[in-house]
Amino acid sequence: MIALSSRLDPVKPSASAWVSQAANEARSRGEDVIDLGLGERDFDTPEHIKHAAHAADMAGQTKYPPTSGTLALRKAVADKLRREKDLAHGVDEFIVANGAKQVIFNAMRATLEDGDEVLLCAPYFGQYKDIVLILGGRPVTIPCVAENRFRLQPGDLVRAITARTRWIILNLPSNPAGAVYSDDDLRSLGVVLADHPQVMILSDEIDEHILFNGRKFRSFAAINSDLKDRTLTVNGVSKTYAMTGIASAVAQLEKESN
Repeated sequence: MIALSSRLDPVKPSASAWVSQAANEARSRGEDVIDLGLGERDFDTPEHIKHAAHAADMAGQTKYPPTSGTLALRKAVADKLRREKDLAHGVDEFIVANGAKQVIFNAMRATLEDGDEVLLCAPYFGQYKDIVLILGGRPVTIPCVAENRFRLQPGDLVRAITARTRWIILNLPSNPAGAVYSDDDLRSLGVVLADHPQVMILSDEIDEHILFNGRKFRSFAAINSDLKDRTLTVNGVSKTYAMTGIASAVAQLEKESN
C-alpha cells in the first residue's frame, strides 16, 4: 500500500466535482436536475477553435513547445491584453500552462515557506485552499458577506494582513459568488496593498467574460499600475470558450528591470 504524505491530510475531495457527479447520476435515472457543481458551460467549443486545433495537429505541431509557450501564442495574448485591457506587456512576461490551477500551484510552490499566509476571499474556489495547505502555507479566510455583494472590503483586508502574509488571491469575477468589482473597489484594495510591500497579488481572471447586463471587465493590474511588479495575473480560455477539457492558462508578471 502506498503511504501518502501527511501534507494531504487536510485536503478533502472537491465538493463541486461531487455535486456534478451526483447530478449526472440523477440525469442517467431520467431525473430533471440543475447542476450547480462544476463550472461547465452550456454550449460547445466554437467550431473555428476545433478546426484550428485539428489543423495544427495535422501540420505537425505536436512536439515539445518552448516551456513558456509558443511565441505566436504569447504574442496573441499580449495583443489581446493591449486591445481589451489597455495593458502593454512584452511576450517574455508570459508563461503558458495546463490550466489555471497549475499556474497557481507553481506560483505558490515557488514562493511559499512553511507557515506563510495566503488570504482567501470567502466564498472562494475550493482548490485555492487545498493548494496552500499542500505546500505548507496557512490559508486565511476573509468573509465577504452578501450585504457587500460578496466583495472584499478594504477594512477587512487591513485587519487580515500580518507580517506572515505572502499572497492574496483575488478572483475577478468571483467563483462561486459571482461578485463583480468596480474600478473604485479595486482601487481601494490597491491602496491598502500598497502599504504592504511583502504581499503579492494573484489576480485569477479566468472568468473575465462571464458578465451580464453590459458590465465591462477591468483587470486589477490595469487599475493598480503601481502594483504591477507584484501582481501575477492568471487567465485562460477554458471558461470563456467552453474548453474545460482542453485546459490552458497563461500567467503574466511584469519583468524586473535591470
